[in-house]
Amino acid sequence: MEFSVSTLHELEKKVENLSDSISAKLKCRKLEDLTLDSLRPKSVTKEILASIVLEMRSMICDSKSVLRSASEKVDEQKSDLIRTKNQLIECKSGKLDSVKETVQSEMKSFSEVVKSKCVSSKISPAKIKMAVHSAIREEDRAKNFIIFGAPEELECEEEEMTDLELVIDILGITKCSVDRQSIRKCERVGMKKSADAKRPIKVTLKDAESVREVLSKAKSLKSFQTDGYNYEYCKLFVSPDRSPEERLTRQNLVKEMKEKIKNDPGKRYYIRNNRVCAAEIPTV
Repeated sequence: MEFSVSTLHELEKKVENLSDSISAKLKCRKLEDLTLDSLRPKSVTKEILASIVLEMRSMICDSKSVLRSASEKVDEQKSDLIRTKNQLIECKSGKLDSVKETVQSEMKSFSEVVKSKCVSSKISPAKIKMAVHSAIREEDRAKNFIIFGAPEELECEEEEMTDLELVIDILGITKCSVDRQSIRKCERVGMKKSADAKRPIKVTLKDAESVREVLSKAKSLKSFQTDGYNYEYCKLFVSPDRSPEERLTRQNLVKEMKEKIKNDPGKRYYIRNNRVCAAEIPTV
């Protein structure tokens, strides 16, 4: 018998039946009332004792089988628990290494500044705390992506739809392996400054790897055509969750790119690795 809740109940029932059977054969109200006098030769025959022994043998065999199976399952669960514990330790170690790396980077850059200004090279606790907070914020942002250009009131064939439904649609259109259960949070960010304002949607996923997949496949939205919506998927823009400094750098790059497009429309300009790049437009 395999160990499970149902087999335990089944075994319990067999024990109760065996108890009732023995009580009936020994002519006592219940097994707990059994005494030595109940087993005197005058009242109990060899045949009765033999049948009781056979019933008990069957029960013992079933009990041994269940207990053996239970022992194996406990060993399996113990092994799974140890594996899970080791995975958690590895995960924690990885995060600590990430924080340590960022702290060391911040301390190094601070040390260089200090040396250049000929001041004390001692690192203040406030600087270390700032570096740790920076690493944590960076790790949190890596699990987010931002959707720009979506109306506040989304509609599909004159029916309202939620921001979460929009995100799920995007995951399907871009053929991402990320599913609905991977979405931890979905919310509009910023103040609504006007009636027709389109606040960005910040989406938080379970891990940074899922976000990288979404960002790498988001370009397929540009070729997707829709009917019956009050927005166009090809006009939505999916972006990483950048820090204020990164956003400012990006704005300046976009401004530079637009200026180059205006002055030289014969080339295709794009942003890569924090700089504006140019490519010749192929002729047909």
